[in-house]
Amino acid sequence: MRNQTLGPFGKATVILFTAQFDSELPKLAEMKRFLKIPDGKYYRSHGHHSDLCNKIESLIHIHRNPSEEQDNWYRDRVATDVFITVADVHSDLFMTLKYSALIVAGYNLTNAAVDELEKLLQNRKDVCRMRGVCKRWPITLDDNAKEVKKLGLIDSSVTEIDISVISRMSEFYGDAALKQATEALSDWHERYRWRTAKEATDKLTEEVDIGLSPEIVDEQMA
Repeated sequence: MRNQTLGPFGKATVILFTAQFDSELPKLAEMKRFLKIPDGKYYRSHGHHSDLCNKIESLIHIHRNPSEEQDNWYRDRVATDVFITVADVHSDLFMTLKYSALIVAGYNLTNAAVDELEKLLQNRKDVCRMRGVCKRWPITLDDNAKEVKKLGLIDSSVTEIDISVISRMSEFYGDAALKQATEALSDWHERYRWRTAKEATDKLTEEVDIGLSPEIVDEQMA
């Protein structure tokens, strides 16, 4: 599915839109003129390419709401259409201003980038799952203690455990891991997000400058 989404060369520019009616979307002729592309095509975001669209919308929600542990499947899926065209297309400032209310996000993607996104999303999901299990420990222990008493059984290891200690131990459980997993997704967003030609040039210049900084050169020479 992924290979078909990004075309035979495994790379493409992907732009998500939200529109109530098809007539609100930019016409193909406009897209070709604004973006200087030979062609492109709209697809329903919930159709053949829904898997990629869902990954992107999960990423967007996490990037905008880093403190939330899980996104809501229905509430946080706003894209109605996805436009797919050739790779490495820069955004157009006039177009993004004209259709700012309709553009959800855009990315220049490769199959490798999508694989990485899938892994990063799963990493964060796993961390959230671990944190959820841990945060339920005090509730589970309290419920178990009540259940043992209800059964008329005596077991001090269940009924006399200090739940407040467990609560304190689990208060910050997984915070650092969640922060790292979230930052990795934000880094991915910054790497592949849709940019104007000037932004792309500035980013490349910045990367070259970092690569040629005295500290990096000294490290490489060592």
